[in-house]
Amino acid sequence: MRAARYHGVGDIRFEDIAEPTVGPGQVKVRVHFNGLCGSDLHEYFHAPMMAPTAPHPLTGVSVPVVLGHEFSGEIVEIGPAVDQLSVGDTVAVEPTVNCRQCVACRAGSYNLCSTIAAVGYSWAGGGGLGQYAVVDADHAYRLPPGMSTREGALIEPLAVALHAVHRGEVPPGSTVAVHGAGPIGIGVFLTLRAHGIDDIAVIEPSAARRAAIEAVGATNVIDPSNADVVAELRARTNGDGVSRSFDTAGVPATFLNAVRSTASHGRVVVVAVHQRPVDFNPTEILFSECEIVGSIAYCDDYPEAIDLMARGAYPIESWVKTIAFGDLISDGLEPLRDQKAIKVLVDMNAVD
Repeated sequence: MRAARYHGVGDIRFEDIAEPTVGPGQVKVRVHFNGLCGSDLHEYFHAPMMAPTAPHPLTGVSVPVVLGHEFSGEIVEIGPAVDQLSVGDTVAVEPTVNCRQCVACRAGSYNLCSTIAAVGYSWAGGGGLGQYAVVDADHAYRLPPGMSTREGALIEPLAVALHAVHRGEVPPGSTVAVHGAGPIGIGVFLTLRAHGIDDIAVIEPSAARRAAIEAVGATNVIDPSNADVVAELRARTNGDGVSRSFDTAGVPATFLNAVRSTASHGRVVVVAVHQRPVDFNPTEILFSECEIVGSIAYCDDYPEAIDLMARGAYPIESWVKTIAFGDLISDGLEPLRDQKAIKVLVDMNAVD
């Protein structure tokens, strides 16, 4: 089969490799679409972060690896001891690989597994940038009738956004600020709206991203290059600050603005990966008793994300584009790095 394999920084090779073999409790998926993620950009342009350069402690896998962790496709083979899925089912794949034995896994918080691995980075069964991938059957979620596999490939980042909203514990009637309108920021906005939250401010410096989130219904969008974000958010809330803030951008300014514009007893959810430290004095939250919580990946969030997609909560046309497999770097990774695209899906249907 054809696959895009990551060998190191700046080194993704289109190779012919053997198809992965299905084992007990697993299914083999013919990949239809694979989304590109910010972590893929980091691997290719900067340094290995998710792809292990030494054998992974759980899977034993190291580079080179077949990339791709946001994908959907059709089941073409069922392994022994699988009875909940059938050949021909279309599925969205949850790419976490968990030990199922550590304290976090036993407590049900498998996203916090102490030796977590990931399909597309540290998994022997391949990833979504190969024509076929083998995954654990309980991490393959059947798509409902009428849902396309193009939509199914977006369940992974939308589940990230959904988990962040769950971590926010957003009460009805809350005022909310979403700092960043990339894929996760758009997903957080749409999830909040689906949960009945209407008073949502979005802060985004990119004109293209502002336009994209406005196209899916955002009406309160702030350009931070032309506004004092903290002052404006506090002015819009009679000086109190917003009750919930989401940092979906991962730069120091977004984190600091989120903290400084959040109300007493409010909550800041950090769902973005920060690449560098933030100069922050914790005394800033002392007198407001504001909470700062983290949100990583997803945990039992796929079924709700699929249901919300099926109910029309996640329109995708204004912010998602599709490219050919062979154009992965020129039309995918490079435009994403240069912020000339928001979300890119690689069409694996025509790979030969």
